Amino acid sequence: MISQLYGETTNMTALTELVIPMVWAYVDDVTTWFDDIFWARLSYFREIWVSSSYKGSSGELALLSYVGHYYRNQESWLRAMHHANKQHFINFKGVAITGWSRYDHFLSLCELMPSAIPSLAYALYTARYGQITSVSNNTIGRQILGCSQIPIWEKTQYPTYITCTFPGHELYEVMFQYEGLAKQYDEVMSFTKLYVNDLHLRYNFIHYKRAQECQNKLAYLDEQMERFIDTFQQVCTLYFTPDVAIEWLQTYFMRSMNEVRNRLQFIERALKTQTYWQPRPIPNITKLVHVKKYSKANNNLERINQ
Repeated sequence: MISQLYGETTNMTALTELVIPMVWAYVDDVTTWFDDIFWARLSYFREIWVSSSYKGSSGELALLSYVGHYYRNQESWLRAMHHANKQHFINFKGVAITGWSRYDHFLSLCELMPSAIPSLAYALYTARYGQITSVSNNTIGRQILGCSQIPIWEKTQYPTYITCTFPGHELYEVMFQYEGLAKQYDEVMSFTKLYVNDLHLRYNFIHYKRAQECQNKLAYLDEQMERFIDTFQQVCTLYFTPDVAIEWLQTYFMRSMNEVRNRLQFIERALKTQTYWQPRPIPNITKLVHVKKYSKANNNLERINQ
């Protein structure tokens, strides 16, 4: 919008007297987003604000605010501001370090606030003092946040267990429990679907011995998931109204748990009812699969008529 006004001197002069721009960018390296032409245009304004983030901008359904992405965002803003001030004499009034509860206004909750306190601590430190060193990293992580180890900077493929004492540490720790449980879920379901796949569910037959193995794995996983739900909701009551825990569970958890329950119930039922192995458990299906062609126009008409 501002670029469209540069041909109209009168409008631009009036705008610089009335408006204080806020320049926001939440990517890892903001210096690649704004070139010298951009900063030259903003140099007409008396002062400028910029906006970084400490949570809610790393992914549509991100669960944890890992320090790495947000630290790089803060640090690159310092470099961008230094360049713009030196080359174009931009007067930066301040930095708004934002935290978003939803990646988009129409999306589900992500990166719940209490679990983002470590990211916020690193963001504030970076905005005040600049680059994080090994010494300051240890100071923030162990002394300020009271964590048993340095907070995780990047997501790893291995389960992480960490304890801290900062306000909100309970939810921070529970999020790592969830990531460990999610990995366990992936492993169990990958094994289960080898021997209890959709074909077994559809035609109600099963490999008896393998089904027992799957049953044991699923039953243990189900217990862990039940325990997590109780723990998560208890922790959320410390900081949120009940709707937050409900929305989060419905978005990230219940679909997986329902799948575990469905497979487990099928196995239990099949083990009781399948007393012998039929000569051909899978029906001799000869009818080809036909899928009705999707019509966008018809779909729109259906919605209008509802």
